[in-house]
Amino acid sequence: MRLTDHVTLVASGAAGFDLSDPLDCHVYLVRGSRHTALVDAGAGRCALPLDGTPPDHLLLTHGHADHAGGAAALAERYPGLRVRAGAAAVDWIATGDERGLSVDRGRAAGVYPPDYTFAPCPRVEPIADGEEVDLGGGVVLRAVATPGHADGHTCYHLRTPGHRALFSGDCVFTGGRISLQNLHDSRVPEYAASLTLLAALDVDALFPGHHEISLARAGRHLATARDTVARGLLPRSTT
Repeated sequence: MRLTDHVTLVASGAAGFDLSDPLDCHVYLVRGSRHTALVDAGAGRCALPLDGTPPDHLLLTHGHADHAGGAAALAERYPGLRVRAGAAAVDWIATGDERGLSVDRGRAAGVYPPDYTFAPCPRVEPIADGEEVDLGGGVVLRAVATPGHADGHTCYHLRTPGHRALFSGDCVFTGGRISLQNLHDSRVPEYAASLTLLAALDVDALFPGHHEISLARAGRHLATARDTVARGLLPRSTT
């Protein structure tokens, strides 16, 4: 599903557009003139429908299984793929630490089926806050550290000639909604600070990890979250 000149939605599960496995988050392919990058990997229960030139980068927003469970399969499928994630989640993803990634809690709650396992992805490397990935032709992705939903959560700010977008993972959704969960690394003060930080970004489009996508005037969604936090509250949750 082509979203903009540079962004294609290649997978989306039951909490989205039912393009792929029900467990998958939104998975985006970003194209520059020289390189391509995937943002998130889905749950890994089926192969992503990627055709043409192999992607150069896989940028994970965080380690939860619906976003990072497919990283190992993609790394095996594309030997040259560089896999990146926020530093706090790297060891969990590399070793398949299901307690660190809260996969055990997800199975117990029925979010993941009883037989679901998180495949370790030893090739994952940390990406630093502010680090840029240049895809060529003025298409650049910048990592923005946004802890709160999960340790190591990272959004990616996209700059292209004449257009700006935010891949927000599970940090913020359309309508200024969030995903605060009863998990060991879901942290309210950090979440509030991340929402305030994101509202200062220049964005035209908002590409979250689930649910609706905003292709224009997306800053209003980030401002809604910021304004709620400014009143000492937390925005309403997607769940």
